[in-house]
Amino acid sequence: MKILIVDDEKYLCEDLHDALERVSPGNEYAYANEYESAMEQIKTQSFDIAFLDIQMPGKNGLTLAEDIKRLKPEINIIMVTAYAQYALDALKLFVSGYILKPVMDDELKEALSNLRNPVETAGKRLKVKCFGNFEVFENGKPFPFKRKKEKELLAYLICLKGASASRGEICASIFEESDNISRDYSYLRTLVSTLNSDLQKLGYDGVFLHSNNTYSVNTALIDCDYYNFLTGKADKSDSYSGEFMNQYSWAESYIYSLENY
Repeated sequence: MKILIVDDEKYLCEDLHDALERVSPGNEYAYANEYESAMEQIKTQSFDIAFLDIQMPGKNGLTLAEDIKRLKPEINIIMVTAYAQYALDALKLFVSGYILKPVMDDELKEALSNLRNPVETAGKRLKVKCFGNFEVFENGKPFPFKRKKEKELLAYLICLKGASASRGEICASIFEESDNISRDYSYLRTLVSTLNSDLQKLGYDGVFLHSNNTYSVNTALIDCDYYNFLTGKADKSDSYSGEFMNQYSWAESYIYSLENY
């Protein structure tokens, strides 16, 4: 999902982001701290949900919600505030939800489950296994990657759960023993091209995203044991047993958080 968080307090934006990643990992985020910057992004980007603080300098969140509804009524609006007295005014705007600060995970999960405009997940979903060795499947068979590093690039981005990574961040991880940055960047361009081509040929359009030397994946188009575990949707086949992307040394840093989740 593409989510806009609007709050004039930076740490509250960060807290809400962290809560969203706990209950629904892998979203794409944008931020604003007041009315004008929020509306500029609403006009130029597509969002599934906008989380709006009510009390902000200048025009408040209720005014912002009203203008968003007028401009793009398909966007789900969830009001977030420390003050319960605004609830009636917010509900009159037919928002999708109203959450009091501090945001609790259960309340956030309930709000996401009852969106006024349900977020549709379109397209073919890529089957991915992260626990144990990292594997990708097409119709039950291993995905036909042309290069091992192409597969590792996808693994690295899947670990980020929809967050973007720069080419420098990626190269530092998947080419960790290299001392030739120029060569690494050149090879990464090749990997990006072949990964994108391979996914599209098999009908996985939109899984791999890249723009201005940043790269990410659309988690809505990925069926992944790691994501299922984090969201509490895991069955026995998705259970974590202490192993995570065994073939990649950089993946070891994720094991501590998994074991303490």
